[in-house]
Amino acid sequence: MKKELLSAALLVALTFGAVAQKIDDGKSLKFSVGLESAYSGGSLGIGGSAQVDYDVSEELDLTLNGGVLIYPGTTVSGFKLPSITYIPVLVGTKYAFSEKVYGSAQLGLTFISTSGYSTSGFTSVPGVGYKFTENLDVLVKYIIVSGGGNGYGSSGGLGVRVAYTF
Repeated sequence: MKKELLSAALLVALTFGAVAQKIDDGKSLKFSVGLESAYSGGSLGIGGSAQVDYDVSEELDLTLNGGVLIYPGTTVSGFKLPSITYIPVLVGTKYAFSEKVYGSAQLGLTFISTSGYSTSGFTSVPGVGYKFTENLDVLVKYIIVSGGGNGYGSSGGLGVRVAYTF
């Protein structure tokens, strides 16, 4: 698990570092940090994320997102569920339908850890967002993590990201 966490952290750091280099083509980069929450399988997860958006055009951005989402252990229908940590590393797009409303689609890999067990799974995250101000937006999304391996299977949940853009 330590190797997976270190690999994920290194991948995110290197990618953010590469994207953050000076861009001379007139396009702009936007950096945001967000509070994350997601509901899946009777449990509420809380976490945070960082994201870089690269303006391709007035309506279209490319995104790079990394974060952590922690579901504390809970009991559902008499069954004790352990704490689970998700570390997603995602790339995707944002398309502005209007000045305030946008659609988002991201794909990537999520590292999953629980009770001495770790795996990873392909992740897809469609969503719809609303920009309240130039710096504050909210994204409502559906998080799908597929094929974690070793009997993990797939999971899905409704998520919300409240982000501040610098």
